[in-house]
Amino acid sequence: MPYFELQQENPVFPPAHFADPEGLLAVGGQMTEALLLKAYQGGIFYWHHPMKHVRWWSPDPRIVLYTDAVDLEQAVRPSPWTTTGNNAPEALLRLCQESHNKEGAMYPSWLSERMYRIFMSLQAKGRLFTREVWDGDMLIGGFFGVISGSICHGEYAVATREGVDTLAIASAAGQLRKMGVTLMDMHKETARDAGLEYDTLSRLEFVGRCRMAAVSDAAN
Repeated sequence: MPYFELQQENPVFPPAHFADPEGLLAVGGQMTEALLLKAYQGGIFYWHHPMKHVRWWSPDPRIVLYTDAVDLEQAVRPSPWTTTGNNAPEALLRLCQESHNKEGAMYPSWLSERMYRIFMSLQAKGRLFTREVWDGDMLIGGFFGVISGSICHGEYAVATREGVDTLAIASAAGQLRKMGVTLMDMHKETARDAGLEYDTLSRLEFVGRCRMAAVSDAAN
């Protein structure tokens, strides 16, 4: 099936429903903070091998978590670990790189320096949300995503011990709910966790929610 190739200058995404059966919508474009946010607002996410063109996806259905889900509350059970929010974003992103960037195995979960800089820029603007998990003063995992209105677009989860990612995501949901974020977009494998049950939305409904969230976000 043919796919769309974005221009380096002034890239424009095609409608999400043009994605192929696997969800691939387009390739190319110069990755920037503005382009990443534009993608989120259209129900699109990036996911690609670091040495290849950027790939843009919009699968149908979309995997999501509702922040008020009961099972999320159950997942945050008594634990020897503690959690914090937006306490150590730089350390968390570096931990993601240590865990996912394996030499000789450049999978789509690779976190490049370009993306690190983009995410830290979004952090400075109050758009990056992180949830860190600690064992004493040692960072052992966490979750981070980008907030657009009432949606948090999950990017990475990392765990150096079993169950840490479950705690990070469930704890993130609780904090996001308090912030008025109702939906977590768990769009790719690296942001999923086997210890949690996910919901799905059709692409049409999800894209509609993204557009509504973008309008609300712009108005605030």
